Amino acid sequence: MRKAIQQSISEPCNKRGVARQQKFLETAEKLFLASGYANTSVNEVVRLSGGSLGTLYRLFGNKIGLFEAVFRKLAMTFFNELEEGVVWSDDVERSLMAFGRHIQSVVLKPDGIAIYRLVLMENNDDQKEIQRIYYKYGPQVGIEMLACYLRKQVSLKKIAPINEEIAATQFIEMVKGPFVNRLLFGEEVSEEDVELALIQGVKIFINGLAIKPD
Repeated sequence: MRKAIQQSISEPCNKRGVARQQKFLETAEKLFLASGYANTSVNEVVRLSGGSLGTLYRLFGNKIGLFEAVFRKLAMTFFNELEEGVVWSDDVERSLMAFGRHIQSVVLKPDGIAIYRLVLMENNDDQKEIQRIYYKYGPQVGIEMLACYLRKQVSLKKIAPINEEIAATQFIEMVKGPFVNRLLFGEEVSEEDVELALIQGVKIFINGLAIKPD
């Protein structure tokens, strides 16, 4: 089994270094999404982005380090957009609708499905590490973000006591789960079905969390 990443990612110390790092990340992202992990080579990343192989290794350690940096950047953009969109409010239903819609808008799009395909369906030496990276920066962050919100609503007695982490996972699966496999295998999914899944998922979830009168 390949060990977890041991190399630390170096931070560039000048504007030129930052620009080079960003170019590596942008190029690698396009190649990973278009061709998968196994079919993307660091030599191709260097050829298309400029710079040198030595610089890439100094910045990212190795190919899996480059993938981690790419996916971390994608995940940070996704979750920052959630916060900047002011998803959370005192209205639980509205907050769940906004959170669920944002999840759908990214996960069910071509790039989101490409990442699922890379993580779930490839078979290479780094696959376990890829899956660890994916869960660490993707689902784990989303689950904890929603669980934190639910925890606050429980403390305010706006929803019934629950296991917040499990509930967050269940909600995310309800709004994306019906469609991921269909999209992975090339089926088309209508916007109407996606919206219906969100509306029904929120309704089921809210009804399940309602505080029952004594």
